[in-house]
Amino acid sequence: MAVGALATSIAPSSSKGHRPSYSLRANCPNEPWHGRHLVALPTSHQLGLENFTVSPTTPSSNFRPVEIGNGNYALRVDGHNDNPSKLSYLAALKSTTGTRTVSMAVVYASRPHYSANYLAVESCPAGYECVIDQWTFDEAESDMVYPNFRYAGFNGEWEPFKDAAPEGWHVYWKGNAGLHHPIRLDLTPLDDERRFATDSHP
Repeated sequence: MAVGALATSIAPSSSKGHRPSYSLRANCPNEPWHGRHLVALPTSHQLGLENFTVSPTTPSSNFRPVEIGNGNYALRVDGHNDNPSKLSYLAALKSTTGTRTVSMAVVYASRPHYSANYLAVESCPAGYECVIDQWTFDEAESDMVYPNFRYAGFNGEWEPFKDAAPEGWHVYWKGNAGLHHPIRLDLTPLDDERRFATDSHP
């Protein structure tokens, strides 16, 4: 297991109808990124906003929310994993240096044994602690968009930072000073029925 990997408990939730996919979309009307979806940037594989000059554009990363027993969520990744014994989740990458800054990346996780009720993260990058069960968001409005997606580990805001040139901007959850262009992220449904659902089998 990589340095900083985290074993996390995921309690099964009840299945509620159809299970659509969602993407993370920037909601910032006064910023140039408004309406753009987050993608995995090619070099770092961390989530960010793609440079406007990239063509063709990279498809958005798509997720299915999984409700956790504590009221938070994990986000299982759609269309990412070729190995059926492992699951892909969106992880908060917490720096081990103690800074209140979190980035995002997709990691693999699996049960240590068949009867285990938790997942062990297997692909956490060195120098980080990977957390997959501390995502939260507000209730959906009439358009079935779930607004204000955020990391529940500490108070903060999302901030794009152009440290991934020429590919684009990494997006960080920052809980300290240095916020210059804070943005909001929303979970936006991809399917036509636009009904939220949770997954019953993590």
